[in-house]
Formats: sequence, C-alpha cells, structure tokens
Amino acid sequence: MAEKVLIDQGVSHTSTMDSTASDHAIPPETGDVGGLLVERLRAWKHAVSYLEAYIDQTESVHKSLSKEYSKVLKSIDEPLREGHHFHQSVGGMAAWFENLRANTVRLSTSHSETAVELKSTVAPILERLHKEIKDRQKHVQAECEKGAKAVQKTRNSTQAQIELLGQHAAACDSLGGASAGGHEAGHLKLHHTTTGGKPKPDNDPFLLKKSVLQRLAKQVIEENAQRQDLIGVQNHAGEFEAKIVQTVQQAIAVFNQTMHAQAELQKQLYSDTIEKCNAIPPDFEWLNFLSRNGDTLIDPASPKRTVEGIRFPNENHSSTKPLKEGALQRKGKIMRSYNQAYYVLTPSKYLHEFKDLDHLNREAQPEMSLYLPECAIGALSKEGKFQVSGKDAGSMLSTKHDFAFKANNYAEGQQWHEAISRCAGVNTNQSPVSTPSVATAVETGTTTAAPPAYTPSPVSTPSQELPVGANPPPAEKAA
Repeated sequence: MAEKVLIDQGVSHTSTMDSTASDHAIPPETGDVGGLLVERLRAWKHAVSYLEAYIDQTESVHKSLSKEYSKVLKSIDEPLREGHHFHQSVGGMAAWFENLRANTVRLSTSHSETAVELKSTVAPILERLHKEIKDRQKHVQAECEKGAKAVQKTRNSTQAQIELLGQHAAACDSLGGASAGGHEAGHLKLHHTTTGGKPKPDNDPFLLKKSVLQRLAKQVIEENAQRQDLIGVQNHAGEFEAKIVQTVQQAIAVFNQTMHAQAELQKQLYSDTIEKCNAIPPDFEWLNFLSRNGDTLIDPASPKRTVEGIRFPNENHSSTKPLKEGALQRKGKIMRSYNQAYYVLTPSKYLHEFKDLDHLNREAQPEMSLYLPECAIGALSKEGKFQVSGKDAGSMLSTKHDFAFKANNYAEGQQWHEAISRCAGVNTNQSPVSTPSVATAVETGTTTAAPPAYTPSPVSTPSQELPVGANPPPAEKAA
C-alpha cells in the first residue's frame, strides 16, 4: 500500500509541474514593436544615404562627364537594403528609386560645372536629414529599451511566482489535500501526520495564487504603460516619416534647380525625377507600412490587457479553491467582544482570517492562520458558538490560545463546525466557555495561571457528534 501511494504521488507531481515547464507561462501580447520601428528608421537612414551618395557621386561625375556616372549607379543598391519596408508598386519610394536609376544612366552627358553647386546646396539638406534620422533612431531605441526593462522585470517576477505555485500545488497533490475523500484520504492524512511534514502558511497554494494575481496586476500595469509609450512612439514615427519624405522632396527640388542650366535633356530627366518624387503623398509609405504590419504594430483602438483575460498554470488547481469561506465572529483577547471577519478554510487545512470580503483585491497575507491538524475544536452551542484551541501559525509567538467563534445562526455555525472538525487534530466535544483562556505573560506582561486543560468526555466518539439537521442542544448555563 505504501508503494502505491508513493507512485500516485509521483504521477501527481509530474503532471502538475508539466504545467509550469513552459519558459513563458504568460506570453507577451504584442511583438517587438520597438525593434520594428528602429529597423524602419534604419531603412530610411539608408535611403537618405543613397541620396547623399547619389549627390556626391553626381558631383564627381560632372567632373569627369559621362564616364564617371557609372559610379553614381553603384551608389544605389539594387535591391534596396530593407527594401521590403517600402511599397513596391508604382507610386512608392521603391519605384521612385528605380526611376532615379534610369534617369541617372541618361545623365552621362552632364557638365562638371554643376559639381560645386550640388555640393553647396543639395548635400547639406540630406546631411541634416541623415543626422535627424540617426538621432531619432537612437531616441526610439532608448525609449523602447527603457520600458522593456521594467516590463521584463515584472514578467520575471510573475513567472517565478507561477513556478512556485506549481511546485507547491504539486506538493499538495503528493501529500493529499483536504478535498480528497474516502479511505485513501485518511491514509494520506495519517502519512502526513506521522511524517511531521506540513506546508508553511506562505506556501499555501491558495495564498501563492493570490500572490501570482498580485504580481500579474503589477505586470499588466507596466505592460499597459509600455504599450501607451509605444503608441506615442508609433504615432510620432508616422509624423517624422512624413517630414522625411518632405525633406527628400525639398532636397530633390534644390537639386533640380541646380541642374536647370543643363541641357534640355538633363532638364527633362530631372523634371521627371522631381515630379515622381512629389507625387508620393507624405503618408503614402506610412499607411502602406501600417497595412502590411498590422499584426505586429499596436492598434490604438484595441482594448488594454486585463488580469481577468489572462490564464496561467494551476489557476484552477483544487488546492487553490477554498473548502469553505464566509463571515464569522471571533471574540477579542482584550475587549472580549465579538468582531466579524472573513475566514477561508483551504485544502491545506489552514483556517485563514482576513479583515473583510475584499481581501482578493488586497494583500495576500492573512491576519491570522490556524493550522487545524495542530488544533483542538470544542462542541457547538445552540447559539452557533464553538472554540478552537491552537496557535497562530503565522505569528512569531508559540503561545496557544482558545479562539472563540460565533456564527450568525446555529445552522451556519454547524456547517463551520463540521468543516473544521474534519481538519482538526483533536475534537474535545467541550462546550465553549464565556471567554477565551487567558493569554500568557509573554503577551500581557503579567503573570497569570495557566488555563485548565481540556477534559474530553468519556463517551466522546465521532458517532455521538451532532448530526446535520438535528435540533440544537439545550442552552448552557452561563459561566
């Protein structure tokens, strides 16, 4: 039988850990937007470099006439580097560069006297544009990397916590949670007790899941902040690209004016060049770029990422689902009055206390945690009161206390009493007293007598516990 239990535990551990084996439990929502925009700016930088080289070589060609124009042709790569970023049909930058090559061949008869004019008018415009593109490329890259570091940090934190949840969820399966039933659950519980192993409160899968959601919320905030920054960079890229096209048009216009004194053939060729360049709308390339890369770029109209829309491993694992939860009243240690709080009984046999129902949206740590296998529970009174004797597992103090609980009515108290009794280490059947046992001198600062030990009833057996639906016992005499 022991061998069979160990085998079952190994299978459960393997199946749970497989759910966290992925490198990215929660993959990013979008692609490398920053990398794509930087690459596009690099393409424009190279395009302007082609024009700069074109003007420079044109100047040299005008010095050596038609023979030197072969150097001009070599300055323009065919096909263009990163040419896939440009619209390939007629009307785009790629087609315009093809037209430029054709006209350059026909400029073999141009005069070298225009070389000085070209160098002093056209070249400076393109040099300034090249520098602007280069500076803009560095700025976009720095902005994208800055946001990516913060996002990656939160993603790593979420991933680590998800993996931790997977480990302890698997451990909970291997030890047998309170959700298991029958003979096998009893055997696993006995094995768990004799081995002395118990999960720490911080490692309860219920709390680890809450910690995952907390880190996930921070991750989503960073991702949405980065998303908003990328949208701004993306929109500005379109405006900047229009400026590039307009500046290129300006440079070509000056170039055309410089060459106006050339022969009629040269005038016609450069007129053709400027006409086709000016025919390109400033946003023509950008709109086509958006159309081709719609799957990678961010749609500003798309909804933001939410925690509710994200799934992660072991999100619905049985160890993360409470056996029972709801409001109970607990008598204070000092004021002796009942105060209501929200309690959760987990499959790990912990009874966690939270301030209120809104604990899901707050910190994951409970106000108090009782490990029930180390606690004793008394009998249920007709007012729905019962007493649990134990110590707060999350506290540094090792003193045990008698925690007095009260439900809103007897029926509700009976449900809580039965659920806790199934997890408690001892069932004393002792009726609840009017006040909890006195705290020790460590907590109050005074010397007090130790509380009397529980005296179990000689006929206390599980079969004599109050069955579900039975009438409440008669009222007890006040102490």
